[in-house]
Amino acid sequence: MALTAKAFDENSAPWTRADDAILVRQVTEEAGRIALSYFARDIHVWDKSPNNPVSEADIAVDTFLRTTLMQNRTGYGWLSEETEDQPERLRCGRLWIVDPIDGTRSFLKGGENWGISVALVQDGKTVLAAFYAPVKGAFYFAERGRGVTKNGKNIAVSEQTDIDIARMMGDPAAFKSKKFWPTPWPETMFAEQANSIALRICQIADGQFDCCVTLRPKNDWDVAAADLIIEEAGGILTTGTGRRLIFNREKPLHDHIVATNNRLTDAVMARVAPALALWFAPKT
Repeated sequence: MALTAKAFDENSAPWTRADDAILVRQVTEEAGRIALSYFARDIHVWDKSPNNPVSEADIAVDTFLRTTLMQNRTGYGWLSEETEDQPERLRCGRLWIVDPIDGTRSFLKGGENWGISVALVQDGKTVLAAFYAPVKGAFYFAERGRGVTKNGKNIAVSEQTDIDIARMMGDPAAFKSKKFWPTPWPETMFAEQANSIALRICQIADGQFDCCVTLRPKNDWDVAAADLIIEEAGGILTTGTGRRLIFNREKPLHDHIVATNNRLTDAVMARVAPALALWFAPKT
């Protein structure tokens, strides 16, 4: 029998949204300090699967977040990249979704494009979100219906409307390949890569970039926090087919990710749609 979550009754909850917001800020900041204590050092690293590294830093941050959040919020569910998934989470109206270090490869190389992602999901939607990139000194925080800040200051997406001069957050080489894009991207469009998908989306939220596309599947923990951050900044995050994301499903995976400042959505989708059609076309 499939597990289904009951709608969360905020009136009967012992903790208010404000209580949860304080907790999210505190634990995310502390998680950043823990991650930095391992940063640019000789630490133990291994592969969870081929070309999928994890380190003792990931595990240490995950353990801290899981222990602290779950001890302080009895009855909330848990989903993390570094913790074995438990089906009981599907019964939970509120759920923590965490990526202890998003951008592990950058972290292991001593780079700056990584961060800690913490989201509180209620009835399938993110209601609180934090993303902290310690080396960049960037702390993003969003609360549904109350806006989003970076280091305490309000942020908003860009007003760019011209795809020809848009700033795309993604691998520059990937957008030049005519093999994958039947409708090509403009040669004049700027593209820059960052290992962390959550950081890419946050940098659209604060106006540094205008859009982001990845046709590779992403898990709940990759994007749950970033989804609310960009939404509260005035942007939008969907799959490549335009569907809004729903979190805490039995399979917490999203086929592809498109994030834009909203003004560029049509121009971006005009290229993504034929690419997906080509990708999934029957092979002859």
